Amino acid sequence: MIELPDVVSGLLRAVAFVLLFQAAGTAAFCAGFGPALTLSRPGITRLGRVAAVLAMPAVLGHNLLDAARMTGNFSGALDPSMQKLAMISSSGAALACRMAGLITIALAFPRARRLALALGALAAAISFTLTGHTSISAFRPALAPALFAHVAIGMFWFGSLLPLYLVSEREPRAGAVRIIEAFSKAAVWSVPLILIAGAAMTALLVPGWAVFKQPYGELLLVKLALFAILMLLAAANRWRYGREAGRAFRRTVAMEVGLISCVLVVTAGLTEFFSPE
Repeated sequence: MIELPDVVSGLLRAVAFVLLFQAAGTAAFCAGFGPALTLSRPGITRLGRVAAVLAMPAVLGHNLLDAARMTGNFSGALDPSMQKLAMISSSGAALACRMAGLITIALAFPRARRLALALGALAAAISFTLTGHTSISAFRPALAPALFAHVAIGMFWFGSLLPLYLVSEREPRAGAVRIIEAFSKAAVWSVPLILIAGAAMTALLVPGWAVFKQPYGELLLVKLALFAILMLLAAANRWRYGREAGRAFRRTVAMEVGLISCVLVVTAGLTEFFSPE
């Protein structure tokens, strides 16, 4: 039975996912393409810094509610013994790594220090491998790198979209097209790895086809359908709109942001409430 603390925790997890992916992805974008940015740089650095700062209370709040979920009511969040139990678990290690990444990103963004931004994004991605279904599976040696690739590339893709929107809007057209084409070249080989890594994890975690008749499997199918739509939009941007860097490109980017946000919300619910077993 899902209690009220579970619902609030799930909502916080969804918000934390979106903000964390935005912060880490924007950091990765600036680490890779920062030297090419001119007029769009202030807006992009502000976006990344704000996302990192807002992600911190969402991530911390979700973790604090672990104790409330253990007891079934919000009073558990104020119980020191329950909080200690939560902190010494794998979720405590993930929290420490995630917060370290966000703090590094927030401090690095004012001057867009590329190495610090890359390290912050790396820590944020690694944090996902420290807890959850993959961390307790007998197949963890294979699942951990697959999950890292799945998350890291997803962060880069999602977190780069709003910066690309600003690039298209504010940079001179020739410069904007060069940045968009450079991103597209990186995305064309890396984004399909999200699907490959996800398929590998599903094969190792899911015990059989019957799972797809249950909530866990149904949500996986929803994610797959959304990903298929996203690939079509990404292809349109790559081959048609990206070379113009105009209004149609920005409109498609906005649609990608909305769809990936939906994927992250579905993922939050999937990992918060359901298990592949």
